[in-house]
Amino acid sequence: MKRLIIGIGNEYCGNDALGIIVAQRLKENYQDIDLKTGAFSGIDFLEAIEGYDEVIVIDSVLDSDTPAGSVLQLKIEDFVGLKSFSYLHSINLASAIELGRQLNLKLPERIKIFGIVIDKKGEIGEEMSIEIKEKLDELVKVLKSKI
Repeated sequence: MKRLIIGIGNEYCGNDALGIIVAQRLKENYQDIDLKTGAFSGIDFLEAIEGYDEVIVIDSVLDSDTPAGSVLQLKIEDFVGLKSFSYLHSINLASAIELGRQLNLKLPERIKIFGIVIDKKGEIGEEMSIEIKEKLDELVKVLKSKI
């Protein structure tokens, strides 16, 4: 089975780097899983996942109702009608997947999406918040148990 971890974010914008950092740390535990990181547009996302059997997506999310550092497991259906999931700004995640299916791309049978709650994305040049940095080990542990 061909598997992929995708860490989404911007390494230079504070807490927005979280998806990338956690994905890189997870990859250290799974030599048989590929890793791709970056700020993906909807079409770039399709290219990245094509040909894989399972994809694990990790990104930071803003959610004022949930404590920072919480891990949310999301479904593609959660993105129907939304304009973006982090950097999937050309088309939303659900629309990108639907487009890929209509184009008969070989898309994964399983896509697991994890959003890690942050209190703010961050500005260019800003470091990740101390609160989030302190939770990195626990976040990796939680995600290992879910993938």
